[in-house]
Amino acid sequence: MMWGRKKGYKAPLEARKNRLKRKSGKIAREMVTVSILLGVVLVMGVLLVFSYNYVLSSSYFRLEKTIVRGCEKTTEQDVISLSGLRPNQNILAVSMEGIARKIRANPWIEDVSVVREFPNRLIIEIRERKPIALLKKNESLFFMDNDGFIFKKLEGESVNLPVVTGCSENGKDDRTLIRKSIELIDFLSTSNSFPQIRNVSEIHSDEAVGFSLFLDSGLCLHVGFGDYENKLKRLRPIMADLTRRNLDQNFLLIDLHDPGKVTLQRRNVAGTAGQARDLRT
Repeated sequence: MMWGRKKGYKAPLEARKNRLKRKSGKIAREMVTVSILLGVVLVMGVLLVFSYNYVLSSSYFRLEKTIVRGCEKTTEQDVISLSGLRPNQNILAVSMEGIARKIRANPWIEDVSVVREFPNRLIIEIRERKPIALLKKNESLFFMDNDGFIFKKLEGESVNLPVVTGCSENGKDDRTLIRKSIELIDFLSTSNSFPQIRNVSEIHSDEAVGFSLFLDSGLCLHVGFGDYENKLKRLRPIMADLTRRNLDQNFLLIDLHDPGKVTLQRRNVAGTAGQARDLRT
């Protein structure tokens, strides 16, 4: 009976030992596998670093030519200088967004696209702002685009754009008047009516009475707000009658804002608006 008990105790101990041996062997195999994988990752990492450094130092990807497209107000050399690019730079090492950000510092440039053309060229595509008028602000003139964005002070550039006045008082822009002035400019730019936008030297705005157009000839047209097509249609027979009667059309003020009547009178030039032609030249 005693011998049977000892044999019964020994069997579970042997089973536990066998289980431990199997578990230890599995752990050992897993550790070997992990070690191999870590070794492979380490080797691949070293190879990638080596390859990366080799590519960056390779003459195959050295910048040989930079092509700039879209220049009108700016020049290719201006854009390249702003980009900060240097000859023989590796094109893989330069930051595309960094180059674009530097180029956008030029107020004429609205947007920039920079593309690598392998193996050794960069293409810089720029989109310039398109000014539609000059905005008078704080006794200075500023370029304004079709979105009403005021982006650059006039500094000696030769331009033929209408000057928008009355939209910025005490340095504060009236965005509503600016938006309405852009609508008027859009109309004059696309309409076949008289006057054409190229003949308008100043667009003076007044929030109470609307817009007045001052032409290069000295003629002033008060058109108020809106319905410009019908208002300017009434101008045609008036101008034809003035021509037929051989009357001087310069320095007249023609009030068209009232749909029920048209008023003509001589304009007192001194001390009035309408000096934009002198301001912008």
